[in-house]
Amino acid sequence: MRTALTLAATKATGAATRFLGRGGGTALPGLMAERFDPNLASKLAASLPNGVILVTGTNGKTTTTKLLAAALEAKGERVLTNQAGSNLKRGVVSTLIKASNLRGRTTATMGLFEVDEASLRLVAPLLQPRQIIVLNLFRDQLDRYGELDTTARLIGEGIAATKAKLILNADDPLVASLASYAEDPDNVSYFGIEGLPADLATADRSVADSDRCPICNERLSFSRVFYSHLGHYRCPKKHFDRPQPVIAMTRLDKADATGTGFEVSVAGKRHQASITLPGVYNLYNALAALASATAAGVSLETSLKSFSSTTAAFGRVETIDWRGRKLLMLLIKNPTGATQVIETFIVRAKAPKVLIAINDNYADGRDVSWLWDVPFERLAGSKAELIASGLRADDMKLRLHYGGLDSHLEPELADALDRLVTELAAGETGYILPTYTAMLALRKLIGKETALSEVKV
Repeated sequence: MRTALTLAATKATGAATRFLGRGGGTALPGLMAERFDPNLASKLAASLPNGVILVTGTNGKTTTTKLLAAALEAKGERVLTNQAGSNLKRGVVSTLIKASNLRGRTTATMGLFEVDEASLRLVAPLLQPRQIIVLNLFRDQLDRYGELDTTARLIGEGIAATKAKLILNADDPLVASLASYAEDPDNVSYFGIEGLPADLATADRSVADSDRCPICNERLSFSRVFYSHLGHYRCPKKHFDRPQPVIAMTRLDKADATGTGFEVSVAGKRHQASITLPGVYNLYNALAALASATAAGVSLETSLKSFSSTTAAFGRVETIDWRGRKLLMLLIKNPTGATQVIETFIVRAKAPKVLIAINDNYADGRDVSWLWDVPFERLAGSKAELIASGLRADDMKLRLHYGGLDSHLEPELADALDRLVTELAAGETGYILPTYTAMLALRKLIGKETALSEVKV
């Protein structure tokens, strides 16, 4: 009876929130459930016959979740996921509530949820997932997470409270070290990259966030660096080495704005693969999804076929046609992610028009000091025309100024968007680099004139 009453109340609240236009009902029902029935999420997750998979890490959660969902659905699973991106505990619980009937049953066969790094310790014990995927750990929202060791410890608490199979990034030392939290050391699988062409790999360590041995704190020795602190490493005192990945990219065949073709090794056997997503960081997302799908019983052929036709998640390399112009939406939220976006898309473009929209709402992180760690100076060679916008437009313009770059100040997003489109020639591509809430606001502005759907949070 308690479950039915809680579900009825929370469902009604979610519906009212959506009807009144106060949001998508992706958080408040979960908050209510915490008060009325703290164990509701556990009860609802238990009704999923094939269990739950959780995806966490600093960058790539939404894209990895989308790739993995495509593979699982191609196998025949009915996947429940928090596709609106509400990845705190309240968002995950709200997703379960919305999908369940008053008896606590859902038509889904499996749950797949992206989870905020600091929230994993709250979500994992409730849902008791069969798998936990950890993608990477970079500095992000220091006002919420603190330093990376703290974030890793929070994730470790979530892992330790479950019997989940771990899918870990072998190329990230701190992520690889999370294997120590697993109940069974043999229930850990790794993914990684074996090599990249010299023009795509970088030896620039300016935004490296984690290059110390997690055991003795000695600086790690890197034989290869793909970006930031991701690469091949070993402790000079032999306390910790990069683990051998079971799923690994062994050769890059194609890399451009339309996607990536590559060879992947699975348990020693090599196969051709492709994704419609550009950038080295999306290679890691695909490898993580493939490792998880394989562990969940999806055939390699099914996974790779589904990956080849899966498009980017909203705001992540999202192409939008608007007013006869092409806009490329590229979410940024921390130094490493912003650097990869700049190097993958902007630096190689000819005189690109770029709108950088920085907000400092809670979902973005209040601290925008990370902007000073992004190498915007690399845009000088591309002769980019820059527009600074958002709640922290002044800070962005100042950062560009100290990087020797001129920019136009347009604090209002609508004005900035109009200016960007006005400066673009017909058929030309404009680049938008927004933080999370700025991205949602820009999509809403564009959606008023197009069929672009609004994503509510």
